[in-house]
Amino acid sequence: MANQENRTLIVIFYLCIGVFALICLAPFVLAVSGSLSTEAKLAAEGYSFLPRSITLDTYKFMFDSKAEQIIQAYVVSVAVTVIGTASAVLVTTAYAYVITAKGFRYRNFFAFLAYFTMLFSGGTLPWYILSTKYYHLDDTLAGLFVPYLLNVFLMYLQANYFKSIPHEVIESAQIDGAGHFRIFFRIMLPLGQVGLVTISLFYALQFWNDFYLSLMLISDERLYTIQYMMYFMMANIQYLASGNSAQIGGAVVAPPLETAKMAMTCLTVLPIAILYPFLQRYFVRGIIVGSVKG
Repeated sequence: MANQENRTLIVIFYLCIGVFALICLAPFVLAVSGSLSTEAKLAAEGYSFLPRSITLDTYKFMFDSKAEQIIQAYVVSVAVTVIGTASAVLVTTAYAYVITAKGFRYRNFFAFLAYFTMLFSGGTLPWYILSTKYYHLDDTLAGLFVPYLLNVFLMYLQANYFKSIPHEVIESAQIDGAGHFRIFFRIMLPLGQVGLVTISLFYALQFWNDFYLSLMLISDERLYTIQYMMYFMMANIQYLASGNSAQIGGAVVAPPLETAKMAMTCLTVLPIAILYPFLQRYFVRGIIVGSVKG
């Protein structure tokens, strides 16, 4: 009887998860369907989960009119994601090593210093003044990743991995004459590689999906990320048309502005949507293991 009840609960649980997954997937399906529809069909019949007439005219129009800007935005996003992730992982793991080093007298002070920033913020205006007037991060590639180099939550997550490494291993390395840099790069990072992969994935998602730094610090169109390009087009959709009519099928027609919104959404989400199913297990395992260690 108990086994039957357990099976029933499991079935109900999976049904609920399945329904929730479909609800989460629905907006993306609508975006794909809308991007493959014609502007006239979308205006006359509205959105549907299956396109009534499949066409790639919207994508053709977008790349005919703004191909250079879209490709440039992709290049910037990839550069920011790669450079930002590598830099942030280095800073985060180094800070995590500092607050877990048992021989460091001020490790608790630096741990509290990081924790304090989770409770209180200096505010947007002081941050903007520091970033532009003193750090000169406006209209620079560094401005798109430097402010995010240390995520305190991910730092504590990595610190839990470092705490699980037996201290005897570190003491043995010190007896052999290894310094902190050698211990960090030769022992801590290899033994904490599960956490390293986890925080790398989180940082990569953060940098890829971010448009706030572009909104606050970037005015040079050459430094627009793909996320900010989408945001800019959604807010100023006439920018896509640039005052010109579209040339589709040899005829001059009104620019497909509504379907272009959906197409831009797909172009932005598609890379993550393709990669995430292959990387999901690292998220789950990293969070669970990192939360209980230490």
